[in-house]
Amino acid sequence: METLFVSREARLRRRENTLSITIEGKTRAFPIETIGHLVLLAESTLNSKLLTLCGKHGVRLSVFDYYGYFKGSFEPFNRNPSGQVKLAQAEILLNETQRMALARELVRGAAHNMQANLLYYRYRGKTGLEAMLKEMKRLVNLIPKAQDSSTLMGIEGNLHQWYYKAWKLIDPVLDFTPRVRRPPNNPINCLLSFLNQLTYTIVRHELFKTHLEETFSLLHSPGNGRSSLSLDLAEPFKPILADSLIFRMLGRKMLDASWFEQYEGVCLLSETGRRNIAEQFSIRLEERYQDRSFREWIYREALAIERHFLGVAEYESFKRKV
Repeated sequence: METLFVSREARLRRRENTLSITIEGKTRAFPIETIGHLVLLAESTLNSKLLTLCGKHGVRLSVFDYYGYFKGSFEPFNRNPSGQVKLAQAEILLNETQRMALARELVRGAAHNMQANLLYYRYRGKTGLEAMLKEMKRLVNLIPKAQDSSTLMGIEGNLHQWYYKAWKLIDPVLDFTPRVRRPPNNPINCLLSFLNQLTYTIVRHELFKTHLEETFSLLHSPGNGRSSLSLDLAEPFKPILADSLIFRMLGRKMLDASWFEQYEGVCLLSETGRRNIAEQFSIRLEERYQDRSFREWIYREALAIERHFLGVAEYESFKRKV
């Protein structure tokens, strides 16, 4: 078990060399060696003995707030420092031509995977998607012409607008636009925000396994208190891990009103909703695609960026076959 999601109020303790989790009076022990990432999605209590154990075994601990947003983490000692990689990364970051080439490839990957989602449903008889696909194709053709980050981010934003407009043609329940984030105002915006946060958290965890510096980003602006390179690498995987999962849960009629708490134009996930969605996300993450799980593809993506920085191979973003 690489990632353990704790979606209910829990008490976490160290019991000898195991992780002990108590929920509603029931305690379960997990060998710490089997866990690489602990994600707390609900209010929990823990102590420094447990953090010491996590640090010793390289276990990352990520914390989400009541609203479903990633708020911080406990970082184990970095076992993979590499000055050579950081220098190579910084060199490309400071070269605008090389940095933009990589940023364009990230947006190209995200656009391809968004289009793949729409094409999947067009092949299955959903009509009216051609207009959105045509506009998205037009925007994709503009990507090579983007010479700065603001232009590229503008194209990426317009791609999302056309993409989200198409959702209601897949199912009327998906008529959720405009995209509202903080706080989300309806169940679909709520699901998107939560699943995108989970995707970012997993990408950050996989990125940690490489030698990359997480604040040296290519597309998103480097900022304080965030892993901007993880935001970059999450872009091609959001359509696959977050959007596709929403389509699937809706298609299988899994979504339930009890998963959401709505009041005064705000929509948040209930504890039941967080638990069910985290479970479905963990299943999606470990699904196999071309002999690898999506988690492994994320790790492979981070390695591909690192190899590009070192001049070993040119980076090509992950693109799902249509």
